[in-house]
Amino acid sequence: MNAVSEALKAVREALLLADKVKRTADATLELTKEVRDHDRRITRLEAQWDTAMQFSTRSSRKIEGPR
Repeated sequence: MNAVSEALKAVREALLLADKVKRTADATLELTKEVRDHDRRITRLEAQWDTAMQFSTRSSRKIEGPR
C-alpha cells in the first residue's frame, strides 16, 4: 500500500506542477503582449519627439535668420 500511495502522491505533484507551468506560460504570454504594446508606444513617442525636434530646429533658424 505504501508504494501505491507514493505513486499517487507523485502523480498528484506532477499534475500540480503541470498546472503551475501552464499558469506561468499564460502569464508570460500576457506580459509579452504588454511589452509589445509598450514597445509600439515608445516607438511612436520617439517618432513624435524626432518630428518635434526637427520642427524646433527649423523654427529657430527662421527666427534667428541666416548665420
